[in-house]
Amino acid sequence: MNPLRFVTSPVSTLTRAITAPLNFIFVVGLCLFINWMVSPGNWWVKWVAFGMGINVIVAWARVAKLLFVVGVLAAIGYFIYKRYGAEAKARYDAWRKDGEPKQPAEAVQFLLETQATPKSAQRSMV
Repeated sequence: MNPLRFVTSPVSTLTRAITAPLNFIFVVGLCLFINWMVSPGNWWVKWVAFGMGINVIVAWARVAKLLFVVGVLAAIGYFIYKRYGAEAKARYDAWRKDGEPKQPAEAVQFLLETQATPKSAQRSMV
């Protein structure tokens, strides 16, 4: 199993979505030419076009799913930044600079306490 799958998977999904229509054109065109040369009365190429069309639709659906997931993650990140962004970073930096060096457990406790207090109480603390 590839350990970098989560990094390379979106790239391969986008690559497949771009190359699938080109593969469709090439394969269906080649099969159309062969069908025209060998048996012009029996057009079996429609089944090749049908199968390749399904392949293109699936590739585009995967890209749509990828874009949806990226959009949801971006919205969550935006919400987190708006809720805990610059103001929370300034409070944490001020707490970190004052006094003696802090231990990681103290930093976690500080973050838990500031999240538990309402915003109006936090503003009066600063």
